[in-house]
Amino acid sequence: MVLVFGGTTEGMIVAELFDQIGQAYFYSTKSDVHQQIKGKRIFGAMNQEALNTFCEENNIRLIIDAAHPFAKELHHNIGCVAAARQIEVIRYERQYSSFASPLLRYFDSYEEMNNALLNSTYENILALTGVQTIERFKSVGESKRLYFRILDTALSREKAKASGIPSHYIIPMKPEGDKDGLVALSKELHAELLMSKESGESGFFEAKVQAACQLNIPLWVVRRPALPQFKQVANNPKGFLQLFYELKKSALKEEGVLRRGFTTGTCVAACAKACCIALMEGAFPAWVEVVLPGGEKVRLVIFSQELSEKSAACVVVKDAGDDADVTHAKEIGCELSISDIVGIHFQRGKGVGEVTLPGLQVQVGEPAINPVPRKMITDMLSQMIEEYRLAHGFAVKPFVPEGEELAKQTFNSRVGVLGGISILGTSGIVEPYSNKAFLESIRQQVRVAFESTCGEVVLTSGKRSENRLKETFSHLPSVAFIHFGNMVGETLKLSAKEGIDKINMA
Repeated sequence: MVLVFGGTTEGMIVAELFDQIGQAYFYSTKSDVHQQIKGKRIFGAMNQEALNTFCEENNIRLIIDAAHPFAKELHHNIGCVAAARQIEVIRYERQYSSFASPLLRYFDSYEEMNNALLNSTYENILALTGVQTIERFKSVGESKRLYFRILDTALSREKAKASGIPSHYIIPMKPEGDKDGLVALSKELHAELLMSKESGESGFFEAKVQAACQLNIPLWVVRRPALPQFKQVANNPKGFLQLFYELKKSALKEEGVLRRGFTTGTCVAACAKACCIALMEGAFPAWVEVVLPGGEKVRLVIFSQELSEKSAACVVVKDAGDDADVTHAKEIGCELSISDIVGIHFQRGKGVGEVTLPGLQVQVGEPAINPVPRKMITDMLSQMIEEYRLAHGFAVKPFVPEGEELAKQTFNSRVGVLGGISILGTSGIVEPYSNKAFLESIRQQVRVAFESTCGEVVLTSGKRSENRLKETFSHLPSVAFIHFGNMVGETLKLSAKEGIDKINMA
């Protein structure tokens, strides 16, 4: 099970991603904030003992630390419990930008800032440090006019009221990335100084800096505390999902259960659909549903890249389940362009291979996109052309950013697919460690050997035995050497069936 520590923008990003992919999880926040998520909600602070007990009782095997960067004690507790129980942790960190301005002054703690305020000549101060910090600066409020801008929520207003400071020093507002609202508020209060935490992009820190610069008043900032040394850190949704899929194969593996995944063909189909929606409606969807050849519907999360009047591009992160798939947790994408040519036609994008030898299901010179993915994409886009009443066609260009490197870990070069990986799939689903899929890859190698005028092949159990036989069979091209793994009988049968005259085996 997965435990997410949230209560932040980053926590909600994680929750939304998990909801979209159907991942079960606990979502922990300090207070009972009303957030619409599908995870099981838990509330209240947890010390090390309580966290350890919770992890034991609920079989927690992965923790997502998306808590506020200033929740120093919580980060420490997560690190200690995770280390003791050997639980994997992903830290979802905020993005931070660096700013250089003489108006900025940094402090290492609230106490240091508090003392500096008491010794300063500033009288009108606007604090953007949040409702949780009111108590820390009470002594400043006793001698100066200290206003607190807080979140406009019932919980924040209740906490501010409980602090006992006069209500006219409390300003509930919705924080925004636009500096104009903050500038207007500062002018209204005649603020001489702004206070903030180093809150990062999701805390609209840049807007605070811009407001201070426009007003030409100081901005005092409490530095974010140092975090434990987390091995796995993400700071954007796509990077997080890639880390999660990588860890899921080990951290969340169930004994005796092999989890299915999606083929590259399904991934490209999802991207093509999202691109079509973006071109027609002006924005990418957060996710799309794809109908597989067997009628099953699956949902994939979309990460947009580019959108113009004539073309769109996006990617998904491939989940190959528990299969030993080189494209697992990698980006698979598609660029869709409006074409004057009626119908759907395919082009080769970055990291997608080109067919250079006969014998495969795709003609020589074509991008290595197998027939089933082609049909899935063609049928889907044809239906969308009809639904949107379009008079044009589409050019479909799948791409795999790391495809050329990933292809080196496959048999693609042996079957004449060069320059990248193949876009594969028959059912749209990856069945982990499928004998059927492995045998089909052997069949393709045999067919390529036969079509390359090789009536003779050399069947070996793997690369080591192949290397030993290379000199003996130096008259044969590389396509004649085929690995059978542990499927020796099946490989012999299909080699004979495909018309091979002479079979050598080691």
